[in-house]
Amino acid sequence: MKHILIKLMLVGLLFSYFSVGFAQSNLKVNGKIVDNEGNTLPGATIDLIHEKTSKKLHFVADNNGLFVLAPLLAGENYSIYAHHLGYDTDSVKHFVATATSKNTVLIRLKSNTGMMDEVVVVGYGTQKKVNLTGAVSAVSGDDLNNRPAGQTSSALQGMASGVTVTQRSGKPGADGADIRIRGIGTLGNAAPLVLIDGIEGSINNIDPNLIENISILKDAASSSIYGSRAANGVILVTTKRGSSDKVAIVYNNYFGWQSATNMPKIVNALDHMLLTNEAYTNVGASPLYPKDIIAAYRNQGNGSSDEYPNTDWQKESLQGNGFQQSHFLTVNAGTNKVKMLTSVGYFDQKGLTLNSSFKRYTIRNNVDVKFSDQLALKFDFQYVNPIVTSPAASIEELFQWMSSIPANQSFRNSNDTWGLGWNGNNPVSAAADGGVATNKSPFGSINASLIYKPKAWLTAEINYAPKYATQVNKNFRKAVQSYFPNGTPSFSVPVRTALTQYNSQELFNNMRATLTLNKDFGPHQLKALVGGSREDYKIDYTQGFRDSYVLPDYEVLNAGSALNQSATGSASEWALQSLFSRINYVFKDRYLLELNARYDGSSRFAKGNRYGFFPSASAGWRFSEEEFLATSKSWLTEGKIRASWGKLGNQNIGTYPAVASLNLGSYTLGNGIVNTAALNDMSNPDITWESTEEKNIGIDLTLFKRWTITADLYNRKTSDILLQLDIPLIIGLNKPYQNAGVVENKGWELSMGYRSDPGKAFKYNFTFNLSDVKNKVLDMRGINQTGLTVNREGYPINSIFGYLSEGFFQTAEEVKAHATQFGTLAPGDLKYRDQNGDGMINESDKVIIGSTIPRYTYSLNSNLSFKGFDLSFLLQGVGKADGYLYGAGIQPFTTTGAIGGTIREDNKDRWTPDNTTAKYPRLAFGQNNNQQSSQFWMKNAAYLRLKNLQLGYTFQADVLKSIGLNRLRVFVNGSNLFSVDKFWDGYDVEAPVGYGNFYPQVKVYSFGLDITL
Repeated sequence: MKHILIKLMLVGLLFSYFSVGFAQSNLKVNGKIVDNEGNTLPGATIDLIHEKTSKKLHFVADNNGLFVLAPLLAGENYSIYAHHLGYDTDSVKHFVATATSKNTVLIRLKSNTGMMDEVVVVGYGTQKKVNLTGAVSAVSGDDLNNRPAGQTSSALQGMASGVTVTQRSGKPGADGADIRIRGIGTLGNAAPLVLIDGIEGSINNIDPNLIENISILKDAASSSIYGSRAANGVILVTTKRGSSDKVAIVYNNYFGWQSATNMPKIVNALDHMLLTNEAYTNVGASPLYPKDIIAAYRNQGNGSSDEYPNTDWQKESLQGNGFQQSHFLTVNAGTNKVKMLTSVGYFDQKGLTLNSSFKRYTIRNNVDVKFSDQLALKFDFQYVNPIVTSPAASIEELFQWMSSIPANQSFRNSNDTWGLGWNGNNPVSAAADGGVATNKSPFGSINASLIYKPKAWLTAEINYAPKYATQVNKNFRKAVQSYFPNGTPSFSVPVRTALTQYNSQELFNNMRATLTLNKDFGPHQLKALVGGSREDYKIDYTQGFRDSYVLPDYEVLNAGSALNQSATGSASEWALQSLFSRINYVFKDRYLLELNARYDGSSRFAKGNRYGFFPSASAGWRFSEEEFLATSKSWLTEGKIRASWGKLGNQNIGTYPAVASLNLGSYTLGNGIVNTAALNDMSNPDITWESTEEKNIGIDLTLFKRWTITADLYNRKTSDILLQLDIPLIIGLNKPYQNAGVVENKGWELSMGYRSDPGKAFKYNFTFNLSDVKNKVLDMRGINQTGLTVNREGYPINSIFGYLSEGFFQTAEEVKAHATQFGTLAPGDLKYRDQNGDGMINESDKVIIGSTIPRYTYSLNSNLSFKGFDLSFLLQGVGKADGYLYGAGIQPFTTTGAIGGTIREDNKDRWTPDNTTAKYPRLAFGQNNNQQSSQFWMKNAAYLRLKNLQLGYTFQADVLKSIGLNRLRVFVNGSNLFSVDKFWDGYDVEAPVGYGNFYPQVKVYSFGLDITL
């Protein structure tokens, strides 16, 4: 009994001991984080470190800057470190919690402009910017929202060094831009990989209002975690998520009007006839237009009539109002367990022509659920429905016609019937009555992640993200009847009303699992990631055609005639499975190391070539953290040197390039239809990845807490590029693709920024970006391409190929003494250099005369604010590039596509015996010498453009309280306001090669407001 009592006493003592210990270990600290002015800093991060054991716990402040630290042991010393983007880290050291005190702290952080982008999104995670060893550029969603744009890709222009963004058109729904990261490394698709919250997608399918930030992975070290798809760089888009413990409603909009930035000036009817007669006379032909017709036009003046039309084709064709509007509503709500961000958007952009528009409906819901400290869920749903409408005749045709049909052709008769145009081709009637083409491509996607943290330093995540997309393209081209002025029917274009309809269904599956370790061991910081993924894609599509619609109001296939009907359809699929890993090691916050590896397997290749290994390594030295530079902190806020190496792959080479495929079809044989199968293309089962190796060295500096400088130097080499090499003709098949080509990109980048003292009333900042890339084709296996743009060894991709021009022939003797050229030559014609001295100008005399790849791309982005007013602007440009336009609208009386053939106003400065120093050669109708591809028609495509200018005002909070608003901002905005360039008058410098039949870029003047309830 005695022993039992002793045992009970011991148990009681132990219970009391553990009870006291338990109570003392459940102490907590309540705190708040504010800035210098007392404003709360939501989302700040807090590290609680036990000073004796160095154990670290991580916490996050809520939307009001409040936080709770627990558990703490009574009487023990703790250090509390607070961090927030854009502010210096501050701390409370030797904090002691007791059971008798309130245990509260207030931490006030000072602004630090050098740390604005402290956390950067990288592949499958985030990293502190100071610890980055790769070349990564970050763009905030706020910067994108300052630029009203239908396509997010165009809003990226000028936002990051080393990223060339070229917007070639302002066409509604197709005004997106081409994005090239550090040059072009392939002869195929050079577009970067775009991931939206980790899932591959189009950057133009995400509204800028949804974007929190964008990270651009530029070098191989930062991109290799994506392996076989990262050779052209990677763009990571992170969407906004719920962050509030109360309901917050945000609504923003803008309304704007568009106009063409540039249009060519075409001569009027009288000038057209006079200059046409001159062109006929110059080649020994009789004048086309008699004197009485010309006299009648002179007497009529600038007017127009049925008998003597004088049509301004551009004015009559551009009848669209160009109105543009955007509305976006976001609801941010939640508790400490569930947070939700629901967004609904509507965008509507009318075109410059009738029946041209782009609409986009967006619904997105991002949900975060915290079941416990260990288990959480992310569930995102998105539905987007973009609808593009355009004239059935195509925008490109309309713009070609309005710049090439002579003014002495009628667009409409006085009796309100359609005029002849050019043999019935009439851009005005085609836009108004020629039917429409619609492209509806709605898609829905789910992105679900389950996150489990068994330990504070260990995170496991599984993700499933399916996407289902459909597409319906309908082109209903109506026959438009034209008439003579007396009412007699003339041409019908097209001859019969026809419908072409395309339907497709796409299913994309993405499954991923990752395990992340993030733990500190004294001065050592280790972060390791391992994961695997599988992606698969399948598309089924059909296309049907019918014509001869008796009832043209019924735009369905069954309403057309079955006589000429046709139907086609097919399907394709591919799959990709991968393993990937990354290790980040930091020693004493100054020595940095990162290792990446990915192992990809793609169904696009034959067995034995399906798998590829893509490693990278990078290292950094934060020399500013060294003790011997401690006295330099007054001016050297941050300094880091980076170096990296890595290999990347490119699997975007077609779906089945390694497999011999049969072309299925049907032909008429005798009196019946026979199904056929033909082997036309030779396969190559040895095809493998296009492989890119890149080296990079860079430096990051923050000086005087205000200046930031980032500079990089890189060398990127792509091998095994697919080429179609010659095979013996006796084989009887088309040439297969082989891994043979080599391309190199060498370049440098510089980004420099400055941010003023945030404590002052007048605040301002600017960022200047400048970069250059030299592109060179190293190996084409001896292939010498011909055409206007070619790929040749020793020159950039898509170089301009043509004759060197040596001015105009000035005398008949000079013509006679020169090498034989094209057609019947005379003084005033272009003279070409005889490169090989054989006395004849032909293809052998063509050389590389220019490059279409932009060099010295630059931008200046600035924001200023003072007492509620804010002003921002973006200047963007290219220092060196060449452009080439040809055909109707550029070359006088050229009938590109057998349509029209007129002349521009500045073509009047042509060679004549009295004007031998003219800008253009003599007018010569029907001669082709002056239309040859030559240096004469190439222009400097360098430019400087005011891309965006915005002025806004934010009302004071005390003024808004009376009407129940938390925030109200109004603004006016202008885009593409002016350009400085030496390109062809009337044509946009960013679309430098082609007929000149493209939809022009547009100026947009808009106004709008942002409201937060």
